[in-house]
Amino acid sequence: MNNTSKGGKNNNDYTKYVFNNSSNGNKTCVFYPSALDQPLDDVPWKLVNMSFKLLNVDSKLVLTLLANHGFREVNSDSNDFNLLWSNNHINTNIISSLRSYQRINHFPRSCELTRKDKLYKNIETMSHRNGIKKFSFVPETYIMPKDYNRFISNQYRHRGLWIVKPFDLSRGRGITIIDYSFKDTQSALKENVVVAKYIDNPLLVNGYKWDLRLYVLVTSFNPLVVYLYEEGLVRFATVKYVCDRSRINNRRMHLCNYSVNKSSPSYIRNSDPERENVGHKWSMSALLNHLREEYLINTETLMAEIEDIVVKTIMSATAQMLPAINCFVPHNQNCFELYGFDILVDDKLKPWLLEVNLSPSLGIDSGLDSRIKSSMLCDLFTLIGIPIVDPTVFNFNKNVRRPKSDIPRNRNSNININNLSSDEKRLLKNTMDQNQRSRGFIRIFPTYLSWKKYSSYLDNINGIPRGSTIPPFYVKLIRNYNYFLNDHLFSENSSFYMDISRQDRYERSLKDFKRSLNDDKDADQTTDMSKLKKTIVKYLNDGYVFSNLQARQTFALYLTYISALLKKCALEKNFDNPSSNLVLMFLIKASKNLSVPLKIEVSKSSLSNKKAMEILQLLESFLLKYNYDTVMYLTPETTKNCLPHKLFNLFLTHAGKEDIEEIINDSKHNCLASAIHPVNDIKNSKSLESKVWK
Repeated sequence: MNNTSKGGKNNNDYTKYVFNNSSNGNKTCVFYPSALDQPLDDVPWKLVNMSFKLLNVDSKLVLTLLANHGFREVNSDSNDFNLLWSNNHINTNIISSLRSYQRINHFPRSCELTRKDKLYKNIETMSHRNGIKKFSFVPETYIMPKDYNRFISNQYRHRGLWIVKPFDLSRGRGITIIDYSFKDTQSALKENVVVAKYIDNPLLVNGYKWDLRLYVLVTSFNPLVVYLYEEGLVRFATVKYVCDRSRINNRRMHLCNYSVNKSSPSYIRNSDPERENVGHKWSMSALLNHLREEYLINTETLMAEIEDIVVKTIMSATAQMLPAINCFVPHNQNCFELYGFDILVDDKLKPWLLEVNLSPSLGIDSGLDSRIKSSMLCDLFTLIGIPIVDPTVFNFNKNVRRPKSDIPRNRNSNININNLSSDEKRLLKNTMDQNQRSRGFIRIFPTYLSWKKYSSYLDNINGIPRGSTIPPFYVKLIRNYNYFLNDHLFSENSSFYMDISRQDRYERSLKDFKRSLNDDKDADQTTDMSKLKKTIVKYLNDGYVFSNLQARQTFALYLTYISALLKKCALEKNFDNPSSNLVLMFLIKASKNLSVPLKIEVSKSSLSNKKAMEILQLLESFLLKYNYDTVMYLTPETTKNCLPHKLFNLFLTHAGKEDIEEIINDSKHNCLASAIHPVNDIKNSKSLESKVWK
């Protein structure tokens, strides 16, 4: 093939569209999102008859990008294609007949991840073998109808809301929310549905519930190779959230799916792709920016926990999929899969996996949609490595078929690359080439650090996730490519694939924003108290409250400052009878609610200094007993939407008396009213103290 395109472009233009692979010498296509607007005339493979086939695809995005890159579409009966893209599972007869240069966007048995019942069952199996706490990122779930009796006997313990989802429907279809007294809906639970504990304390943004749509690409299950796209979408509900059982039927409050909210009169579309935080669909980086700047949330920790969910979820289904992959996929680069992970974050900053979607929506309803999805697809097409091959040339089949059986290799083997088999060399080179083509996709497994973290979930001999149910005879047929890949590319002595920070790619606009909730070093210098107070007030105005513990801790700190102020006045002999009297009134009322009431005795001396010192001593005694009661007798937290603990602790560490006063004055709510009850009778005082104590 010539190094010039039909349009007579030079070699520089040719190399722009072609990646030269070291693994087999084949050239693969490089894609660009600019093709979405107009066809590219200088692509060099127009003369090579490159083609694609679509099955049950309702989005024009895939067709437009491929056609404008010079690919031609073939009919559904043709086998002469370079890429097959389907919205549904693909018949194994089609997969088993693939030639080495052909790419197809599904693995066999992907339903193990995308069917809600199978997804939960696989995660549950992994959790029993590896620790329930490590896999506690899915809500308590029951699979109907087989778990019906167990659910009925257990659900009254929670006395909360439950969400009911059909096994295999998407876009919010068939989803209902029920409470524990669901007499009219029990018949629905005898259908094929899953019933999961409803997360009723979501982290709100401007009062609205939201979830994340993440794009996860798996290019291989043996070895397991997982990528997360650097940009995702944030989908907002269109009705402000309130946890009220009388409103559980309001789908536009509880569900964030675009298909549910797009017809709402209040739905706002973002027509400007450069404004990523407008309307009811944001970019993920815009959300992370907002959470860090407005709520001072440690988004790096949040993204690390989300990556953890993705890797563990994929691992949980691997063993169930491997037999079918090994049986039906002829070449190790034939299949790839783009999954849509839906993640919800609660107000404790814990991410939850809602579901995994087969063929996530590629529909476009806004400029932001267009920019993110077209870039993601072009990066995906580039990463999977579509060889520049004429599919009508039937004898092109240079690659050896996937070996069906092999002797497992011990994890500690240390083989020189010159002594590797042709399959092993090809695997290493394909992995290196794929990494160079990854562009916007971030490989989250395996990397040097993620291998150290997750390899304990894999069997040392066969590399299959521990706890998996797989026929013993089949285990002998599985080659341990996971450990093989690590030994040669991710070992401590290897300079290849060393981990680098990924957060600057998730938060493009936050590279210079260094503050986080865990930055304890030089905290006094780096903590911006004005921003911290603004964040607290924003939380409170969005419906969050101080928990009982937080309110008492804040009130105790405020009393500490009052005590210090009285002590200073006493030392300077600058006594203020009105203030002392106000404190005394408070102590008389408040001491009755202590576990051991404080005996209030103040001399009737007219000397203000003696009286003030006695009141000061009483206040210090009260504070000791108040703190003791807080630790010993405070009931467990029941508030679902209290302030995030890390944010509150940071505020408590650095707040002064004036800072607490400002929070009370600026908040729309009397946020500390529950901290102390017996002072409601203190009236007729305009001082700040009365606002705290009333």
